[in-house]
Amino acid sequence: MTAFPARLQPLFNETKTVCFSHFTVDVPPSATIVYGPASIEAPIEYYPGEADKLEKHVAERLLEIEKDREFLAQEDVVSHPLFGKVIDGNRPGNKIAFGSKNQVGYDLYSFFAVGDSLFIQTLYSVLEHEEAIAILNSVAHRLRLRADNEIPHEAGSCIDGAFVPSPLQYEKVAIGIRLKEFPDVHFSVEVHKNQNRIPQFSDLETRLKGAERDGGNWYSRVKFFRRGSRQIGDWKGSEALALKPAQEDGKEAHEFHFISLGAPNDPLQPQLDIQLDTGANERQMGAVKPSLTDEEAVALWDKLTGSIRLRPIGGKKTSKTPLTSAVATGGICPESGWWQCDDDGVIEGDRRKRVVVGEVMPHATKLGEQGLWQKLKGNRPTYQAATVWKLAEYDEAPVLPGSDRA
Repeated sequence: MTAFPARLQPLFNETKTVCFSHFTVDVPPSATIVYGPASIEAPIEYYPGEADKLEKHVAERLLEIEKDREFLAQEDVVSHPLFGKVIDGNRPGNKIAFGSKNQVGYDLYSFFAVGDSLFIQTLYSVLEHEEAIAILNSVAHRLRLRADNEIPHEAGSCIDGAFVPSPLQYEKVAIGIRLKEFPDVHFSVEVHKNQNRIPQFSDLETRLKGAERDGGNWYSRVKFFRRGSRQIGDWKGSEALALKPAQEDGKEAHEFHFISLGAPNDPLQPQLDIQLDTGANERQMGAVKPSLTDEEAVALWDKLTGSIRLRPIGGKKTSKTPLTSAVATGGICPESGWWQCDDDGVIEGDRRKRVVVGEVMPHATKLGEQGLWQKLKGNRPTYQAATVWKLAEYDEAPVLPGSDRA
């Protein structure tokens, strides 16, 4: 197993667990978490410490709504009698304002305070307004505040500053991770619950083939460290780990990507989109020279992606991790025992490894393609690859890290 790079090791001597949607990820204690836009049935915004500004936000929204009144024809005024009106929601202090930008249905804006924080939810809808109000009322009634370090043990979705219990018809949550020690490194995760069908032509390989077709000479100089199928937890998808050459307005930089299309109508297996960039600043990618080497960037990617997992529900941990449980390379081993991978191309003697609880799940050794000289010499190159390990057999007796594995 390739040693974890020395410069990154201090970052992960300890970690903190971060909650997003139904999932968690382990990050360095010094990392900054930036939540992106969230939708819980409809887009929702979080304003910490602004509960006392609820009426101010309502008034500002009504001014924006009135700007659209001139686009309403007389028949629209008749069919939209609530336009510009404000009603009470079902939570104390909750206000729901009505507008319309398309003259077809209402745009509804829900304002509600929880503790000292304010949440604003927007629903652009062609639904009957009674149904739309019911959706907004449901979220406002169930949402509760959540501390940054709180990992709920009930089914539901973690968003910035809050938690909303299940069931939810529609969910979309995104987070970004910024490392104090390497400020040019941007890592992001987005999960998006599918409805009744999986989107077509949005998988990573389709995108890459389009880039190959249209990228010309620049794309031919992209260096890939890994490209192909990968599984992270229950997500089967594709990843591409690349070093992009410099462009006119940008420097050479890493861009790593994993996409899984997930499963239809399953909150525990939504679309998963993960990306890591180096050389970034707040305005653009490739703005500065990357602070990580190629080896460090790949190791960091495997470490972070390997820790993404379903948030435990119920609060009680079983005495043993169930057999066939899966953990990706870079994740933390939850149970001492024999772990097995079944990836194509893995050297037979490397398919099964004994790993101790608390250790980092290893890479697998795969056979590479032979060059002409290697064919003549009868040699076959090997390389280390991320994989998914499944628990095949428990240890009969407890094993301590660093003990003899023979």
